[in-house]
Order: sequence, then structure tokens, then C-alpha cells
Amino acid sequence: MTLFVFEILCILFYGAASALGAFGLRRGHRRAARAAKGVYLTAVAAHSAVIGMESVSTAGTLLSGPNIVMLASWVLAVVTAVGLLVTRRGLAFSTVAAPVVALLILVSQWLRILDPAGADNMAFYHWPLLVPHIVLVFVALACFATSAVSAALDWYQRRLMAARSAKVLELNTPALDTLALISRSAGLVGVAVLIAAMLIGFTHLVALYAAMAQIGTEGNLGYLVPRVALSLVTTAVWSAFCALSFLAPWAASARTRDALAIAGLAAAVLLIAVSAG
Repeated sequence: MTLFVFEILCILFYGAASALGAFGLRRGHRRAARAAKGVYLTAVAAHSAVIGMESVSTAGTLLSGPNIVMLASWVLAVVTAVGLLVTRRGLAFSTVAAPVVALLILVSQWLRILDPAGADNMAFYHWPLLVPHIVLVFVALACFATSAVSAALDWYQRRLMAARSAKVLELNTPALDTLALISRSAGLVGVAVLIAAMLIGFTHLVALYAAMAQIGTEGNLGYLVPRVALSLVTTAVWSAFCALSFLAPWAASARTRDALAIAGLAAAVLLIAVSAG
């Protein structure tokens, strides 16, 4: 019950941080902006406490669907918190990331309700590299989220500028060049980390096939097909984004690169959802 209450508090804190941040950015209200930062950091602290309490209550973090989603939300929250502390314009990112984190917590709760029995940690004992594999995937997801949020802000500003809207003068967001730099840098790091995670996963897959061939049995590894396919699609989208951002920026417009980043994040989220299912 205590764990559930803390999760609800996290959702409320993230919601309040997003609302205060939006108000502070929209109206230029400094007190609201400072309050948004404080509430967001409080939410991250409570979120970290939830992760710790779950780990203690189950004698280790269970690598099941609900906990994978919860860990993904925590990684996104921590990365955003770091940006909030070390950058001047981090409030815009935390304002967007906060509701996403809250939604992931809700999804984790819903998955736990659908499958109360959960899963055990036997997968870890059969494959110790599962932990770094999952951690790398979540780090890549956090990078992709940072890149996509930057791309979305870039697209929104360009849309206002194209419409010659006065709202663009009221925005308290990073400059277009800064957003583009953050987006392409985060995307490049994310795709490199994801490729490292995929190499670990493919190595394990080859080992499984070799073991089954050696003992002369046919195991059912069909459940891995959608994961592998989505991994390749996600990598292809982000590789195209990085190629257009670093190698041939003249070959595509900024809006096209923004759309690729957002589509790449959607593919990565779908990959996590399928893997957690």
C-alpha cells in the first residue's frame, strides 16, 4: 500500500511540475518556474524511492513487464533532471518529459494489475548480460526522448516563424541551433548505445540457436522475431536521422529531420512495449 501511495504521489508531482513549468514558460513567471524545478526534483526523489522500495520488497528488481516500464520512466526522469540542473533551458524539457514519465508510471501500474503474479528473475540467472542489455536499451531510450523533444520544440518554433506568429517572441526555449545540436547529439549517442545493446542481444540469440542445435532440439524463439524486427527498424530510422543530420544536412529539411526523430522515438517506445509484453 505504501508503494502504491508513493507512485500516486510521483504522478501528482510530475503533473504539478509540468503545469507549473508550462505556466512559468508561457507567462514568464519566475516563481512558477522555480517552483516547477523544485517540484520536479521532488518527484524524481520520490520516484527513486519507489524504485528502491520495489527492489527491497522483491529481494531484487524483477525483470518483468511492469518493472521494465517503471525503470524506463525513471531513466527518462533522471536524464531530464540532469538537464534541468546543468542547462539554463532545461525547464522546457522537464515540462514535456514530466507527463510522459507520469504516463509510464500509470502504464506500469496497469500492467501490474493485469499480471499480479508478475515474473521472476530466472532470466537473469540464465543470461547475466540481460541486465546491461536492458540498461543500455533504457539509456538509448532516454537519448531518443531527449532528441525527439528537442526536435518537437524545433518544429514548433519553425511553425510559428513560418506563420509569422507573435507567440514565437514569448517562447522561453533554446534557440533553433541549440535545439538542433541537442537533437542530433542525443540521437547519435542513442543509436550507438542501442547498437551496443543489440550486439549483446544478437550474441545471446546466436548462442541459443547453437545450444539447441547441439542437443538436437527445436525451441520456440518466435517471440523474439518482433523484438528483433523493431530493433532493426528503430536503428534504421535513427541511423537515417544521424546521416541526414551529420553527413548530408542539405539532403533534407529541418522538418524532415524533426519528423524522423519523433518517428524514431515512437519506434523505440513500441520496441519497449513489445519487449515488456
